[in-house]
Amino acid sequence: MEFAPAGVPASLRLVRAAGPDDWLPVETLREVRLTHKVVEPYQGDYKPAVSTLTLELVLRGVRERLALPFGGDPQRLADALEALLGPAGVVVELRTERSTRNRPQPNSSWTSGGSASAGSAGG
Repeated sequence: MEFAPAGVPASLRLVRAAGPDDWLPVETLREVRLTHKVVEPYQGDYKPAVSTLTLELVLRGVRERLALPFGGDPQRLADALEALLGPAGVVVELRTERSTRNRPQPNSSWTSGGSASAGSAGG
């Protein structure tokens, strides 16, 4: 999202890989929902925790949803958005969800009892 002017925004637009959207009045944004998901390693796992942030916007009655890799402080981001957008009546909500990565299952003991040969014709 990009805001203009920077201090007290009157307009906003979404910036996408294909380029930015048109500028809209900030009043068209009704709600910003941030969902911070953290997947922690299981005990003995050497891989680090994975953190993602889903940004959900209610913009002109339509929900826009973006999932992003995230390594910052989600509370700080939510507070900054609240300070920036609160005066325009935009609700900013932060939810954090934590889970533990599943431990990989050992290979099953199932083995094939039949035989198959490429190009064989039975009979």
